[in-house]
This record gives sequence, structure tokens and C-alpha cells, in this order.
Amino acid sequence: MRHAAVAAIALIALTSPGLAAETPVTSAIEQVTVYPDGASVTRIIRADLAAGDNTLLARDFPPTLDPASVRVEGQGGARIVIGAVEARLPRSDRPATNPEIERRLEALRDERGVLDDGIAAAHARRKFAERFADAVPAGLGEKGEARPLSEWRAAFAAVADEVAGADAIVREARLRQRTLDRDIARLEAERRANPPRKMEVRIDLASEAAAAATLRVTYAVRGARWNPIYDARLDTGAPERKPSLELIRRAEIVQNTGEDWNDIALAVSTTRTARAGNAPELAPLIVRFPDPPRPLAATRFDERSRLRNLDAVAPAPPVAGGAAPAADAPAKEREAEVEAHGFQALFRVPGAVTVATNEGAKSLRIASARVAP
Repeated sequence: MRHAAVAAIALIALTSPGLAAETPVTSAIEQVTVYPDGASVTRIIRADLAAGDNTLLARDFPPTLDPASVRVEGQGGARIVIGAVEARLPRSDRPATNPEIERRLEALRDERGVLDDGIAAAHARRKFAERFADAVPAGLGEKGEARPLSEWRAAFAAVADEVAGADAIVREARLRQRTLDRDIARLEAERRANPPRKMEVRIDLASEAAAAATLRVTYAVRGARWNPIYDARLDTGAPERKPSLELIRRAEIVQNTGEDWNDIALAVSTTRTARAGNAPELAPLIVRFPDPPRPLAATRFDERSRLRNLDAVAPAPPVAGGAAPAADAPAKEREAEVEAHGFQALFRVPGAVTVATNEGAKSLRIASARVAP
């Protein structure tokens, strides 16, 4: 009973708000496991804890994480008890603006307003010319006498010039406004495309003594996936070697999680996180080979050409008194380490891997096999 009471008191202390000051910390991605329908990311946090209650606040987690999937574990130089863990968006505040973008948008909108005024003035000028042409009799003077033909033409030209001038002003203003609208739309899209606010992760814990601690925070994201792709290389054989078929399995990884995975330990798993652990339905793949073309009768010219080609590709004889040059060693691709458990296969890619967000697919070799066809 005594131990249960102590545990309850410790839990109340850990979950009571306002008992510990928030300590800002930063995190870094350590490892990622990619599934066909998502990914599991592990970040590492290193912090110096004070004796008693502590609250760590990390503000560098991606906004695409599933808050219900956050899990924390760790170790330190003293006994540490992990309490409440909370993931949330930062408190609502107006996002920071880019002064340069705002200044350019203001200038473009002002220029567009000036063009609107010019268009309105041109429309008024055109309407005035049209009303003048309708109100003034074209063939009569001030006393009703007939106008000479030259005056008619001058009146027609004056009205036509006014209308054409007004139309030209409107046309040029509309063209300029079209360019301004494109620039305004581009700047507004650039303003909206600022990096999204990061998610906050708040961890309450208690330490028996002041000590350094290392915490690992694991969470799930949906904006990632991998697909298997295969290479099949058939060697039909020769008199001195048997035919063989090499099958190479690769993982094509795509991630749009909003965070770059830089120099991380990467693994891919065949488990689908949104489904049960049933075996998948396998569809048959049928491979057919076309009939080889019928050989043509060889001629003397073909035989001479074949002999010349053999002479051209034949290796040069070694120089007298010197050793033959050593052949270059072929480059090899790294392969993943396979861990098979029940209905899951996990491929751990060796070395550090970088997969950037929103930059297309990345292909990695994970396994290969050679069979006798």
C-alpha cells in the first residue's frame, strides 16, 4: 500500500500544471522506418535535467505527425520518470510576414489602381466623343447652311481619333494589368508557401537528481510510402557457363512529410499500418519470350567483317619485360539487411541515407537473388 501511495503522489505531481518551468530543446531525426502507407520517425532529444520536475518543449516537429502516435522513451544519469506527453500546434498567432514581399505587393496593387483610373478616364473620353458625334449635325453649320466636305472629313477624323485614342489607352492598360495580376498572384503564392508552423511536443518528466538525459520520440506520419521495383537480368549462358537469372529488388521511396530526412538510419517494412496482418493476395506475373529471328545466310563479306571486328576488340599483347595491366574491380551496390518476422519483412539499408521532402522518388537496392532458369 505504501508503494502505491507514493506512485499516485508522483503521478499527480507530474501531471499537475505549472509545477515546472518549460525548458526549450531541439530534436534531430535519428532513424526512419517507411511502410507502404506511411512512416515511423524517431527523433532524439538531449537535455540537462534539474532535480525534480522538468518540462521539455520542442518546437521543431513536423505539422503532419499524428499526435496520437507520439511515444517517448529514454535514459539518463539518474532515475527518470516520464509523465504526460502532448503534441499540438503552437498557439494561434499571426504568422510572420516577409516585409519585402509585402512592399512589392503594395506597389503592384497601387500601380493597378492607377491603371483602373486611366481606364475609367479613357471610357469617359470615348463616351464624350460619341455623344458629341450624335448631338452635332454632321452636314449643317451654325446657321443651318451645308458644311463643306472638308469639314465633314475633319469632324469624322476628330471623332475617330478620340475613340481610337481612348481604345488604345484601355487596351494598353488591360495588357499591363494582366502582367500585374500574374505578378500579384505569384507573390501571394510565395507568401502562402512560407514553411508551415512546426508542431510543439511537450514532455513532462521527473528526475531524482540533476543529470543529462537522452530521449527518443517516435511518431507516425502519412505523407510517405515505398514501393518494390524489380530488375530481372537473364544470362542465356554459353558453352563454358550455365544460364542464370538475377533478380534485384529495390525500394522506391517517396516522402512528402514536410521535413527532410538527412543522414538517417533508414529501413523499409512490408507491413501496412492501416490494415491487419493478413497475407496479401499475390497476382501471377507471366513472362513470355518472343521467338528468335531466323538466322540469315552468312556471306564472305560478313565473315571478313566479323574477323576485322574480332581483331579490333582483341586485347593488346603484354609488353615484353612488363606485367599485364590489372583489370579494374567492378563496383557493387550495397544491399539491405533483411529481418523476417511472421508476415513482415524489414530491410535495413546500410549507412546514412538522405531523403528530401517533395523531391520525387529515391531508389535503393535492398535484396537480390540468382536462380537457375
